[in-house]
Amino acid sequence: MNKKVIALAVAAAAAAASSSVHALEVYNDGTNTFSVGGRLAASARFSDGDSELRNQSSRINFGYTHALENGWDIGTRAEWAYDALANSSEGSHVSNRLGYITADNEDFGNFTLGKAWSVHYDVTGKTDIFWVYGGDTAGNYDGISGDGGVHGTGRADDVIQYRNNFYGVQVGLQYQFQDSNLSRDGQGNITGGYDRDYGYQAMLGYDFDTGMGIVGVSGVYGETKFDDRADAKVANAVITYENESLYLAANYGQFRNHQKASGSVFEDARTSGGSNDTIKEATGLELAATYDINQFQLLAGYNQLEDDNTSAKQAYATLGVAYFTGPVILAAEYQIDASSKNAFGSDAGLDDELALLVRYNF
Repeated sequence: MNKKVIALAVAAAAAAASSSVHALEVYNDGTNTFSVGGRLAASARFSDGDSELRNQSSRINFGYTHALENGWDIGTRAEWAYDALANSSEGSHVSNRLGYITADNEDFGNFTLGKAWSVHYDVTGKTDIFWVYGGDTAGNYDGISGDGGVHGTGRADDVIQYRNNFYGVQVGLQYQFQDSNLSRDGQGNITGGYDRDYGYQAMLGYDFDTGMGIVGVSGVYGETKFDDRADAKVANAVITYENESLYLAANYGQFRNHQKASGSVFEDARTSGGSNDTIKEATGLELAATYDINQFQLLAGYNQLEDDNTSAKQAYATLGVAYFTGPVILAAEYQIDASSKNAFGSDAGLDDELALLVRYNF
C-alpha cells in the first residue's frame, strides 16, 4: 500500500486530531482489513459567570480496505457524528460526517469519491490543531453549511479527488458535482438553500528538511459556481515549521462570498440577496504554535477574520495546555476576544471563555 499517498489523503483529519488518531483493527488477513475508530468528547465552558457542558465533536467511523492483485488498494470509510450529551427529547443524535470510496496505487496516486475532507483542508488544516478553539478563519466552513460541505472546503459534499506526490511535491485536485437544495414559499419564491453548478480546487505543497527541522510551504485555490448567488472563491497560503518538540504554523487566506457573516461585528459586510449570509470580501489569518514536553502540550494561537470593505474584524487569541495518557486527552484552553466594534460602535466580539476538555479516543 502506498503509505505516502494515503498520508496525503488523511493529512487533514490527522491535523485536526493533532496526533491523536486512533482506530481498532478488527480484522486483517493480509488482503482485507477492517477497523473501527472514533471518540467521545465533552467540554465544560465558563464565561461571565455562566457555565455549560457541550458535546465536543464526538464521532464513530468504520474503515475497510481490500488489496487487489494488480497493485491497487480499494477502500471505503464512513463516519458519523453523535451528540453523546443530548437528551431523548432532542430528536436525532446522529449526523453524517464522511462517506467515501478510495482507490490507491503506488504509481498512479490516490482517488477519492464521495463526501471527504477537502483538498483545501489538506492545506488549511495545518493551523486547525487545537482541542476546542481555532480553525474558524481559514475558510474551512462556508456560509451555507456548518461543515464546509456546500463550498467543498471542509468535509466536502459530492466530490472526486486526486492526490499524489511527485518527487516531494504534494499535489491535490478536487472537482465538486452539481447539487440543488432550494426551499420556496407558497408563491414559488426562493426562501433559502442553494443551487450549486460545480466547484473545483487545486493545491501544491513541499517540505524542506533544514537539518534543524522540517519547513513546509503549501497553497490552495478554489471556486464554487452557483446559479442562485455570487460565486465563492478561496485562496490560502500556509507555512509550517516542525521539529521533535515544536510546531509552528501560519495561514493567510482571501475569500469572496464565502465566509459566514456571523455576529453583528459584520453588520455591513453581508452579501446582498436574501439567504446569502456571507461576507463579500474577507481576509483571514490563523497562527498556531504547540510545544510538547513528555505527556504535556503547551499551545497558543490567534484567529482573525476581517471584512476588506469595512475593516470590521472578528478575532481571538487562544492559550492552552493538554495532557495525554493512553487514549485519554485532558485539555484546558482560554479564548481571549480581540474583535473590533460593530457598525453601531458597540462591542460585538466573542466572550472571553475558559474551556475544559475530556476526550476518550477508541
